Amino acid sequence: MQRQPRDNPRNCHHLISFTRLPTTMFILFSILLILSRFSTATTESNVKAMFVFGDSIVDCGNNDFLDTYAKCNYFPYGVDFILRATGRCTNGRTPADFLGLFLGLPHFLPAFYDPQTRGSSILAGVNYASGASGILDSTRQSLNVTSLSHQIANFGETTLPDLKSQLNGSFALSSYLSQSIFFFLIGGGDYMASCTTSSGVAVECDLQKLTELLIRNYTHHLMKAYDLGARKFVVFNLLQTGCDPYFKQRNNGSCVDLLNEGSTLFNNALRPALENLSEDLPGFSFVYINMSGIINVIIDDPTTYGLKLTNESCCFFNAASVTESLCVEGDEACPDRSIYAYYDGLHLTEKLYMHLSAKAYSSDLQTEAYPFNVEVLANLDISLMLTGAPSFHTHDQ
Repeated sequence: MQRQPRDNPRNCHHLISFTRLPTTMFILFSILLILSRFSTATTESNVKAMFVFGDSIVDCGNNDFLDTYAKCNYFPYGVDFILRATGRCTNGRTPADFLGLFLGLPHFLPAFYDPQTRGSSILAGVNYASGASGILDSTRQSLNVTSLSHQIANFGETTLPDLKSQLNGSFALSSYLSQSIFFFLIGGGDYMASCTTSSGVAVECDLQKLTELLIRNYTHHLMKAYDLGARKFVVFNLLQTGCDPYFKQRNNGSCVDLLNEGSTLFNNALRPALENLSEDLPGFSFVYINMSGIINVIIDDPTTYGLKLTNESCCFFNAASVTESLCVEGDEACPDRSIYAYYDGLHLTEKLYMHLSAKAYSSDLQTEAYPFNVEVLANLDISLMLTGAPSFHTHDQ
């Protein structure tokens, strides 16, 4: 099929705009409610910037610049997005986009690999996320995507020197970073790559050993970000992807329980790991977002959230392999995206991401955001907790 024309991904730099109406009045009404709910909070936010690390859930177009076919830069992706198909694997905005909105950031964060992501364009933050990537460097290495360790290296080796030159020195940079949000959402792809075949069928894997390896590596990567100056961390746990439309279609309508068990083990270990880092590292502050629990509640009670279809995707996808769990290029999306939970075989719709992000930002329930929400973290003064400027060294593994 012929590729539909799309905007250049560097349009991630453009100012947020709400002049283009979503497809349904329900989505419009929901967004207006959220805007009014957070209008005061965003103007009072002390956040200088946000730096996003993760996988396809929050990739805003980094993979567009890589030699990989793990891309969402074509129609019908972006059908409800002001910039159209930029590389976001959904019909509209991602959780990172919404959280940036709630925090009062002036524009969508630019993709790191866009050549124009330099200079003043990075002062509100940068998005390093790469679709199909994982916590482990070995995860889908053949796809030429950017693993978490390399995403953090991109921040440290390229973005930090640029910021330092713009902010006139290490002291100003340290203060700026301590008032910035470091957003992490990654790990599901590691289980998919290790515990399923390329055709989505479960294979034998040691979930306990894999989980221990992932948590150990994740902790090391978070410590590396801390050494580079990060102080405020927003960390999302893993969705239970075993019941995604792609896996159910590949397994005769049944969930891949192995994936769900893996994410449960990971989620149970992640929060204690973050608490340990908070105890060990001066100034390390975090919010643990129970993404799995929040999304499960929405899908289990769909009518409350205006949903009707929670087990099928909005767009058509070819389930022959995990790389074909994406929308077929050029095919039409479903007419009413607001009633769907899933946009393609693996990714959720903008509507669910909007609800997820709103809860992450403002929920008072510790079962959703622990130990407090992102709004509290954003306005948290950690200056008294800091022992000095970041040393910019790396912890030994």
